[in-house]
Amino acid sequence: MTDLEVLVESTVDSIHVSAQGRTVEIALTCAWDKAQKKIAAVGVEDFLADELRLSNIIQEVRCFDAENLRANESEVADRLFFLMRGKSPSPADLVWKPLKAKLDLIRSGILRLLVIEPIYGATMLLLAREVRIEAVLREATSGP
Repeated sequence: MTDLEVLVESTVDSIHVSAQGRTVEIALTCAWDKAQKKIAAVGVEDFLADELRLSNIIQEVRCFDAENLRANESEVADRLFFLMRGKSPSPADLVWKPLKAKLDLIRSGILRLLVIEPIYGATMLLLAREVRIEAVLREATSGP
């Protein structure tokens, strides 16, 4: 996944979750050019928006997948455990079999973990098969 830096200082406009469809869409307005984008995830295994506020501003977005897992495995394991259990892991927690199974799915390229860190508002963690950034076309407004 590329172009994550374009999301720095973006505001979160809305989040649409479909448990049945296993999708999550996060609508954003970019800080610099006011372009509207969305993060679209399909095949969602789990999603957490912690400390969601009316106004949420993004500090950083990172996506961990098979290509960069090895260099970040400790951080990914900590984040993934928090996503799965709602608490930070102790060292003994990191050998939990369901955690290791999810890490193996990331390692094999089946899943990826998206981490959104806020300046203000929600930290979001998303584990899914596919995550992409899409431009949102604005509808033309017709004048009188």
